[in-house]
Amino acid sequence: MVQYLLVFYQKGYKVKLLHIEIKNLFNIFNHSIDLKKERITILTAPNGYGKTITLKTINSLFNKNFSFFVNLSFSEIIFKFEDDYTITINKILSEELSSIEFILLQNNKKIESFIYPPKNSIEDLKRYFPTHVIEDFIPDFIHRIGSNGWLNELNNEVLSLDEVLNQFGEYLPEKIAKRIDVQIPENFLDFINNFNVYLIQEQRLVLRQPISEARYRREVVITDTIEKYSKELSNLIKQKIGEYAQITQVLDSSFPKRLFEHENKNENITIEELKDKLKNLEFKREQLSKYGFLKSEETSLFEYDNIEVNDTKVLSLYIKDNGEKLSVFDTLIGKIELFTNILNNRRFNFKSIEIDKDKGFIFESKDKSSLKLTELSSGEQHEVVLLFELLFKAEENSLVLIDEPEISLHVVWQKEFLNDIQEIIELQKIDIIIATHSPQIINDRWDLTVDLGVSVNE
Repeated sequence: MVQYLLVFYQKGYKVKLLHIEIKNLFNIFNHSIDLKKERITILTAPNGYGKTITLKTINSLFNKNFSFFVNLSFSEIIFKFEDDYTITINKILSEELSSIEFILLQNNKKIESFIYPPKNSIEDLKRYFPTHVIEDFIPDFIHRIGSNGWLNELNNEVLSLDEVLNQFGEYLPEKIAKRIDVQIPENFLDFINNFNVYLIQEQRLVLRQPISEARYRREVVITDTIEKYSKELSNLIKQKIGEYAQITQVLDSSFPKRLFEHENKNENITIEELKDKLKNLEFKREQLSKYGFLKSEETSLFEYDNIEVNDTKVLSLYIKDNGEKLSVFDTLIGKIELFTNILNNRRFNFKSIEIDKDKGFIFESKDKSSLKLTELSSGEQHEVVLLFELLFKAEENSLVLIDEPEISLHVVWQKEFLNDIQEIIELQKIDIIIATHSPQIINDRWDLTVDLGVSVNE
């Protein structure tokens, strides 16, 4: 069984998550969630039924935040996948400290399992290393607020000691860290590493970050998310321009040699076919020039009517090379086109978004005056940030979890949300689970919903 699993992953095939069950959540709820074939699953329920906790449960497993489960009130969580793979997470209660058993199965036969936290690891740590010793090493944005409570200033989350150690164990000296080291079985780790899961949280307009990347980070800086993402887009564009320049240098320097080799090949291409290919190249260059990726003078290089038969071999290699050069931008341009189209054509009535390679994205009012990013309304910022995360932060073929996308959005925008999501899914090939209170987000797609409000234990 283990040998088969290893071969399975060496082939690079990814199984799909199909079903999630959470039993006795808060000692009240039994949630059962079948993920929809349409790649969009919408979780609905009143406040307090565990919509957000369900998203965090998924995110914590696949991002290996195992301490999350220690402090969660539940009895069993089951993840079912294609090919009869299952992961079960069981709460093991004790008087001293709860622990969690993680089990990977196929066809109901156990492949591997492990216990978190390691037996007696936290108690041993407390015994040999008092809490004040641990405080000397963890970042200063983690503050103790009680006997077993710690506040993370970056996100205002209250953590237990084992969560602090799990998330910030890298800061501890080796003699301390080895006492809480978790040895995750190789096949279990390989399995969950095949899933890219990205959580878009409810609070998304402000980021709290360490003021430096140094080991001992003393201060926290608050950043507007929209400004950070604008800079990230600029960096992405510059990175692609750099890749384009490198490929151009390599291809241009070897062009004479390859042209000689190319001329000896029997390649039949008509002048009309060449003209069509050159027009496609020119269109692509104009598109790239619009966003500042290329200079405008690089767009049109030929008079099509003057092409002769003797030019075909040179031009066919030229077209091939330029297709390879410009393909560097394909993925990014597709995302930018959809990003700007949704905002300019379906959202903003009195302002527009423009892409700038040095600034990232900028906004202009109808009279063409520039606007500060933070001058956008909270609803407009939420829309920009949410779309940016879906298109530029979430990886292709990932599972994206969105908590309350309706926050600050006008009702009309909420009704358009699923249409936007479907276009993004087609481009990004992602699956999405949404937690929402809003009938407008659902619009007329109640077939995509799972109502957690019917899962109260009797």
